[in-house]
Amino acid sequence: TLDSSSVMRNRDTKLVKDALAASAAAAAVLAALGPSTCSRARFSPSLVESCRSLRYEVPYELRHVADPFVDPLCDTLAEGHWALFLIVIANVACYLPALANSGRWSISRQSLSHERLLMYQLAHANLPHITGNMLTLLAVGSEVSGALGCNQLLLLALYLACGWAGGFAAALLSDARTVGASGSVSGVIVALSVLRPTSAVHILGDVNASNPLLLLLGTLGADLSR
Repeated sequence: TLDSSSVMRNRDTKLVKDALAASAAAAAVLAALGPSTCSRARFSPSLVESCRSLRYEVPYELRHVADPFVDPLCDTLAEGHWALFLIVIANVACYLPALANSGRWSISRQSLSHERLLMYQLAHANLPHITGNMLTLLAVGSEVSGALGCNQLLLLALYLACGWAGGFAAALLSDARTVGASGSVSGVIVALSVLRPTSAVHILGDVNASNPLLLLLGTLGADLSR
């Protein structure tokens, strides 16, 4: 019979093979789609205003979670970066359910699976953790989207693949349970540093990061807040 370490190695190998096959299929689909037709066409002003009014629809007990995201999120939607909009909405929507049952959302060596490698990206340990990750994503994500020709499917695939790889590495290197989008966001930051290495990135107000890699401090700060 196989011992537990052999079973884990076989499982890890299967996960990697499945991920490589899925990545190859995704690359083929994106190549077949050809150049993106998105030209940063703006969404209708009424839709953007409806987005801004969402802060008044959020239950009071959740408003402190949603408020920091509303204006940057709606600005992102206005510029046509709908993948970023969906990512942030998904993270905010999953915040409380994951917080209440972190054991079922976290990733560890014992719980490695494709489902967990997706779920852990949507779970965060506390409010500073999710705020740091999502605001960093909004700061850098629109720049990456522009560098990718505003191809939102490619941006979404990049985000999820980086999160998958980050969770897999974290599970193999540590016995601790891991949650959060830091791996996904860090991957997007590194992508921007490759696509636009000298680009200054607007953060908040009049603050700019002179190099995309400086935004890794945002994900580091989010992780330290856990």
